[in-house]
Amino acid sequence: MTERDDILTKQEAETLCRLYMDCKLSVFEETELRYFLSQVDYHSELIDEVRRIMEIEDDVVVKAKSKSKSKSNAKVEIHKRFRKRMVFWGCAACVALVAGVATFVFRNSSFSSSEVQPYYIAYVGGTRLSDEAARIQIEAEKKSADDFIKEMTELEAHQQQLIDNFINSNDIKK
Repeated sequence: MTERDDILTKQEAETLCRLYMDCKLSVFEETELRYFLSQVDYHSELIDEVRRIMEIEDDVVVKAKSKSKSKSNAKVEIHKRFRKRMVFWGCAACVALVAGVATFVFRNSSFSSSEVQPYYIAYVGGTRLSDEAARIQIEAEKKSADDFIKEMTELEAHQQQLIDNFINSNDIKK
């Protein structure tokens, strides 16, 4: 851009903007493009997008902003107050909900473990068993699992004893 003294055409500016969007401009070229876009009044979808990305404001936009600044400040202030109220009432609603749920849970739950009756559900072959049959089936499976765990613990202890005997017999031979 510095080699030419005349102003770029809109098409050339769009070409440079495309190169900018593709990250193919050097830092110096980007700086020149930023300066150029702040000086000219070219408008297209691509040029305006690059201006937004580079955070370049047109003189027209700056003037319009300065005129409506007092109005926008009032709107921002109202918006901030509204957000604070919404956050406050949202938090209050959450606290009330948690308190209500906690009250319901504590009043309706029994603290004595003797009063708690387990509820069993079991399916065999895709068919639901009755409550008593489910209880019997689950207790049988639990007993089977407990027996298996006991057997594995005994086997592990036996294997560890064999390993200890082997290590001790090798230490004695040395």
